[in-house]
Amino acid sequence: EGGYEEVEQGVLVEAGMEALDARERASVEMRFFEGLTQSEIAAEIGVSQMQVSRVLRATLQRLREQVPEADQG
Repeated sequence: EGGYEEVEQGVLVEAGMEALDARERASVEMRFFEGLTQSEIAAEIGVSQMQVSRVLRATLQRLREQVPEADQG
């Protein structure tokens, strides 16, 4: 059932988030849960927008590798 799949995916994402360091987790939370732009995140944590871009790109790649695709077949 779809409900079980959503719960399972939520658990996998949560586990992936827990594996991140504080700056990575904060960047992902601000970008995808709070809707802040990269520039706003940069101002909040005291780095450049380019650094935020790099952190998000690397972090999302790590999460993709940790969380399997919902439908691979």
